[in-house]
Amino acid sequence: MQQNRTFRLNVVDVHGEVYTGMARFVAVPAELGEIGILPGHAPLLSGLRPGELRITQPDGQTQILFLEGGMLEIQPDIVTILADASLRIADIDIHESRERIKDAQSTLAKRAVPAMDFARAELELQREVAKLHAYQRYQIQEQRGGGTGNYHWERPALQNVPKVNVQELED
Repeated sequence: MQQNRTFRLNVVDVHGEVYTGMARFVAVPAELGEIGILPGHAPLLSGLRPGELRITQPDGQTQILFLEGGMLEIQPDIVTILADASLRIADIDIHESRERIKDAQSTLAKRAVPAMDFARAELELQREVAKLHAYQRYQIQEQRGGGTGNYHWERPALQNVPKVNVQELED
């Protein structure tokens, strides 16, 4: 009996569909550590932390996205990721990330900071450090010529976007 060696992967963020297709393997940044998903994985719900989403497609090509957190649902034949936000690794602005890291570290260094500002700064620091690590790994892989040279992910065009009359919303 030959088992199906792929599963459907759906990734959606606040802007819409990010990725829909078949996958052989997916690595996701779950809250308690990275989870590797193969076909037939046991059902699971998990929160996601900022980090890389690596998708191995049926043809062996790899797609890499950066997720800024979200939720993961695994079923034996389908994996759904509801991301807070997503980016192509190549679109990460490392200069902006470094500035945000400095700002967050400055906030965390202050003793008389409201608890909410402290928590926001911690989350910002974690997210931006994860972005830098993802970008650096991507650059190293590109320099070695390994596997990501075919990386051409683009957000699918939005379809069936409802027209919003701002005037009616304000009334």
